[in-house]
Amino acid sequence: MKNEQWLIIDLLNKITDGRISKPKFQRKKKWTVLPNKKKNIPNEKDYINFLYKVGNSVHAITFGEDAVNKRHQNVDGNNRINAICHFYKTPFDIFPEYMEKIKVEILKIDKSLLTKEEKDKLIVYFKNMDYHSIIRLTTLKKYFKSSNELNTLYENTLKNCNTEGIIEAFNEIQDKLRIGDSDARSSIKINVNLFEGYNTTELCKTFEDINKYNTKLTEVELLACRLYEITDFVINDKSLEASINKEISNYYQKKNEGEILQCYEYGCNSEEKMNAFDFIIGFQNYCHSTYTIVEKSDAVGLSLFFKLYKALYGGFESFNTEKINDFIKYIKKACNIFQSIRNKIFTSKIDEKLFNANCQKKFINLKKNNIYLLFASIIGYIKKKVDEKNIINSIEKCLLYHFLTGDLTGKELKDERDKFKLNDSIRFFPGGSYIDNMSRKLLKNPQLISEEIKASDFKQLLIFLISNSVNVINRKLENGNKKNNKRRARKFFEKCLYFYYYKEKIPTNLLEKKFSIEHICPFSSTWENQLDIDRTGNIIPIIAKLNNRRSNKHISTYNTLDPDGNFFRFIKDIIPDKDTYNSIVHHEQRPPNIINNKEYDDLCIKNENIYIDNFINCLYK
Repeated sequence: MKNEQWLIIDLLNKITDGRISKPKFQRKKKWTVLPNKKKNIPNEKDYINFLYKVGNSVHAITFGEDAVNKRHQNVDGNNRINAICHFYKTPFDIFPEYMEKIKVEILKIDKSLLTKEEKDKLIVYFKNMDYHSIIRLTTLKKYFKSSNELNTLYENTLKNCNTEGIIEAFNEIQDKLRIGDSDARSSIKINVNLFEGYNTTELCKTFEDINKYNTKLTEVELLACRLYEITDFVINDKSLEASINKEISNYYQKKNEGEILQCYEYGCNSEEKMNAFDFIIGFQNYCHSTYTIVEKSDAVGLSLFFKLYKALYGGFESFNTEKINDFIKYIKKACNIFQSIRNKIFTSKIDEKLFNANCQKKFINLKKNNIYLLFASIIGYIKKKVDEKNIINSIEKCLLYHFLTGDLTGKELKDERDKFKLNDSIRFFPGGSYIDNMSRKLLKNPQLISEEIKASDFKQLLIFLISNSVNVINRKLENGNKKNNKRRARKFFEKCLYFYYYKEKIPTNLLEKKFSIEHICPFSSTWENQLDIDRTGNIIPIIAKLNNRRSNKHISTYNTLDPDGNFFRFIKDIIPDKDTYNSIVHHEQRPPNIINNKEYDDLCIKNENIYIDNFINCLYK
């Protein structure tokens, strides 16, 4: 290793000549351009100010040097290189406040001499000037000769304007951008470490050694180094391998966006072999494209497939053909099972507008660690050769309980939420070793994902959710709120109850029809004292066509609309008979009037119990 000092002009020339490249293992630049008070992230502006203040980079930028052709690979300092190049390419990006002075002078020019469009064009042009052009500018006439379009603008209009203010603004900026009377490019020095005679693998290890104790480097970024040399494996499914290779190529293209250095491109060398890091990244991104539940691999935390591989095989030291192909088998089967669970919980056969869209968000909003534990359990079941139906039922219980507890919102429900969540095996946990230990337990004992969730837990939770929903309405009424003239949005637990009731009761051919929310006792009814007309037990999803034709008429209207009982005979246990309905609602006037609040509540409670019992039977039958 040797130490050198380069002037900034030397660094820029080497980059322009393509003699410095960014290797495969080097991370993507992360600095912001300007300071961000909310996020304590290093930024380019502060670094450039530091260089002007000290006149030296102080901390060395590290390169591997090919002694024969004098080409360099950047090992450390990618953010600093990008900051320097960005500054010299467009200084006003780094110091936008300098541009404001010029903008003010341009806007002062009389609009009869320079139109708004011409002023805007001039502002954009100045804003994109490079460092060399800014500090060399003396007169606009001389400078604008470099461009036919701008020379025409100058000759036709600008030469007749007073541009002294613009030149004075540039003179002030030039004083700030120079160091003394000198060009900063030939004044500021960059300390450089050069590793001579090193191959890419050795440089990769050097990058890891430099950064292993750097908390700003993520575990994924370090794994890019640690797994760099592991290529001794074969993917048996060649079609899948081609898809993975495509995803790897896309990953590096994305990683290279916005980088100033010439970057590594995957697949450009026909002799290059996929390494273990590439495999995990590419396979996860392939599964993301194929199964939406799998997140795209990123550098924020250890991504899902790295976690699962580590849990399955005890670390990253062991990559071979057998394990990688087993991993592919487990993951693909787990993804297919998870898709089946998703479809079972919310089948697309039931009207998407009524149920599916909002409920599907529950899956989208699952956190990374939720998915990690679920997949660990599914893979554990697969390894034990458990029947797929039993796997689906176990994960279905876990997910539904997790989603239902999500309806316990608000500070006032904290105690109840904490109590019910004790049996939620994928509730929020601190990350790190705790989650890893849980996943290893689930791989060995996958039933732990749901065995603590009993039918009685579901029942208590649903009864509480319904009761709390009624209490919220009653509290609003007690506080003087008038009857709500707008139907309230159904909560997730209610949609679940209706969903499972209809999946269980209604034939497939009817499920494919459009449904809508119907109130057994009409929403437009009037009543005395407190009553929740939107209560869970007063709601039935029915075929939209039947609902629209009933309007707010008597319940017996259904007999006319559906004389053969082709629909209502399947849900007769929640539709009150004529006598029961008449004891609750009178239709002598419009709108109808609820005359017995207690019998209304009794009807709702009966239906709510039917919904709950049906839901639990579907899970535990």
